[in-house]
Amino acid sequence: MKNKHIYFALFIAMTLGTAANAETPLGKELYSEHCSKCHGDNGKARTLRGWLFFAQNLSKASWQSRESDDELAAAIRRGPGAMPAYEGTLTDAEIDQLVAHIRTLKQP
Repeated sequence: MKNKHIYFALFIAMTLGTAANAETPLGKELYSEHCSKCHGDNGKARTLRGWLFFAQNLSKASWQSRESDDELAAAIRRGPGAMPAYEGTLTDAEIDQLVAHIRTLKQP
């Protein structure tokens, strides 16, 4: 009986972990609305605005591994460089969704 409880707990933990890392439609929608004009749909920043404002390539694996989720959320809030600040425009939950979507843009 004990083994059944352990297996059930492991199943729940794996399911929750997968759900937390899965892309959400809201994150993609927020990215399209607020980020893609400069960073592009794929995050590579190969847009006119991206070149003009030196937008970060969000798909770059080295950048993705260097920036924590908290650092990325802070950058979204304060708007480094020419990037607009979204604190007061987006809620913390929306910023978390946006960070989750940006993580899906990582290229090998």
